[in-house]
Amino acid sequence: MSKASLQTVAALTLVAAGALAALLPPSAYAQDYNLNPTRPTIANAVTIQSPGVLQVETGYDAYPQSTPGNQQTVATNFFYSVLPRLRLDFGWSSFQHQQQGADSTNGTGDISLGGKVVLRQEHYHRPMPGFAVQYEAELPTANQDALQSYGQQAIFLTNHHYGPNGDIDVILNASIVQSGCQSSTGCVYGGQQSLALSFHEQKSTRLYAEAFAQNVAASNTPPGTYIFGGFYHQYAQNFGLDGGLRFGVSNHSASIGTTVGLVFGKRVHAEPDTKPNEQDVNTNFLRPRPH
Repeated sequence: MSKASLQTVAALTLVAAGALAALLPPSAYAQDYNLNPTRPTIANAVTIQSPGVLQVETGYDAYPQSTPGNQQTVATNFFYSVLPRLRLDFGWSSFQHQQQGADSTNGTGDISLGGKVVLRQEHYHRPMPGFAVQYEAELPTANQDALQSYGQQAIFLTNHHYGPNGDIDVILNASIVQSGCQSSTGCVYGGQQSLALSFHEQKSTRLYAEAFAQNVAASNTPPGTYIFGGFYHQYAQNFGLDGGLRFGVSNHSASIGTTVGLVFGKRVHAEPDTKPNEQDVNTNFLRPRPH
């Protein structure tokens, strides 16, 4: 498939996701979804969306530089919150393009399965941060051998909001990665560490700065050390847009990368009643700000 065709596939995926979000019934906008996007940063906060909400994220990640290679991915992820502290995850790369020199491969990518458990919910007015663990298993379902990867990833997540209104969020993630188990040489082990700062520029807009490093390919990103700047804007309770740029700062990382995506949600079932004094403080988007 040509580069033009790849760009067409990416555009159509994003447009289709946006159209699906726009078709949600107007009554859904009044419900409390508390969407908690996993994009555009690598590091994620502890929180998850409200119970009973299906969160869908679709995006396009591109690293077009010749070193370490041209890598482009169109991916969609489904996140379903079963309980206030339990989320189930499913991801699929609908299209991948990899190029190393004269060799180029196009095709569908792998499927990932996993989940996230919140061990301690964060309360931004208290000193103790929140903690969570996440697990992902990558299954070699790609239609091209060169695009297949079989492995798993275990992630530890923590974050805490600072400032009088909790406008600054400090997010730290660390993970152990196992990949390439489908190859004859066996599994490759590595890690991924990321530190992100998030600033509530408005009640529905976040600005991000991040530094992260990984010695194996993960999160649709080639190995290396990167710095990132980006944004997320939530237009309604069930729809948002994210994007940003990554810059490689190590010898073998891609020199530049870009990401853009859509986030939307739909309530699948009603949230169970919870007494106000039993609810965890949720510092997701559309949180009222004092005047």
